[in-house]
Amino acid sequence: MLVLTASVRRRPRRTQNGSQIMEFAAGMIILVFFVFIPLLDLTIVPIRWMLAQELVNDYARKLALCETFSRSYRTLEADPSLTTRLQRLGGVSVQSLHLRLRITRIFQTPHAPEVFIVEDPTRIPAAWLPDGGKAPCSYSMELDVHSLMSPAILFPNKGWSIPGLTVPFPLLISATHEWENVGRNPLTGKFFLNE
Repeated sequence: MLVLTASVRRRPRRTQNGSQIMEFAAGMIILVFFVFIPLLDLTIVPIRWMLAQELVNDYARKLALCETFSRSYRTLEADPSLTTRLQRLGGVSVQSLHLRLRITRIFQTPHAPEVFIVEDPTRIPAAWLPDGGKAPCSYSMELDVHSLMSPAILFPNKGWSIPGLTVPFPLLISATHEWENVGRNPLTGKFFLNE
């Protein structure tokens, strides 16, 4: 009986260590650019919006506490603090500010609302004043801020304009506060809200 003892040479086996490194790199790039960056943008924009809304609410209250409606306008035009505070938030740039007085007639029974909007001081008709024919009315100051809000990361613009990705998106921030001073000026006899 013949026993063949041939030495079989074995090739060294290849291990699988590191074979998926290329797929891992591509997966990480996809994860960062398509998951983490959009999530960062989705979280920073609502935070900026809430902070900006709080600043605008506070400023509308400040304007509603002015003695006269014309002083509210002068304060808005002369005082750049709202624009400065919004820009200090980062990512918010103010396009324009718009102030108006909304007068709403109050009915005893349910009715369709009757509203009058005043955009310039001294333009309220006599019927809409506190002692006018349409009284009682509620008076509220409305402040609109047209702005551009940027996400955390803006991608370079290559001819495409996509709000929120390549350019900031337009945003309207509005605030309303009740007008406090419905009394008369003792010197002129006119209502403070119509001066």
